[in-house]
Amino acid sequence: MSGELVEDGSGVRLYWADVGPLSAREEAQIRQMMSAEEVRRCQRYRHEPSRRCCLVTRRLLRQTLSELGERRPAHWIFGTEEQGRPYLKNPTKKLEKMDFNLAHSQSRVVLAVAFGRRVGVDLESVHRRVDHDLVAEKFFDVREIQALEQLEDPRRRRRFLELWVLKEAWMKADGRGMGAGLRKVVFRFDEEGRPRLVALPDDEVDRWTVGLRKQGDHLLAIVHRRADGEEGVQMSR
Repeated sequence: MSGELVEDGSGVRLYWADVGPLSAREEAQIRQMMSAEEVRRCQRYRHEPSRRCCLVTRRLLRQTLSELGERRPAHWIFGTEEQGRPYLKNPTKKLEKMDFNLAHSQSRVVLAVAFGRRVGVDLESVHRRVDHDLVAEKFFDVREIQALEQLEDPRRRRRFLELWVLKEAWMKADGRGMGAGLRKVVFRFDEEGRPRLVALPDDEVDRWTVGLRKQGDHLLAIVHRRADGEEGVQMSR
């Protein structure tokens, strides 16, 4: 497990863990810190890499919260919001104003932790293959589509993934799911390739900070909504 402070003055921290083979002993140790529902959820995965990813995700979350909140990993209790976004039901005093969000690929898990603000994180392999045109038509603003059409492959494919992880991270921070309207969540890139949030369905863009980086063979997007009274900063790579 590794971690770092996001360099945008927000205090947001990222923690990550690689998903690899687990010994029987490691799996047993992870299950001991999980709730019965979490164990059942991981056991539902028939695909072995997905099951391992589920276990590593729960370990990363519980152990990180224990380091921050001084409680044993098995003692944390989680709930879900209406659209399925997880939250901590029994925070210690240190974690009363904490928010968190998780993202994963087949090989890596990322946890974002923030205090006094909503946070969302998304992670995608740069090698992921999707029908770019179909997804863009459904979820992208016309300005984003026009900007994509001006790029040649493979830059176009990369920019599509950059937009997608940013939109996913915003949606996860917002917490309303697809119903929030991803078409109305609009990003623009400057000449140096830095993303900016330029439109939202029902909020001020200046209240949000966005960041995008390449981490190994993954794209990582971090989005958070600042607390009242703070000035917003659109984070660079």
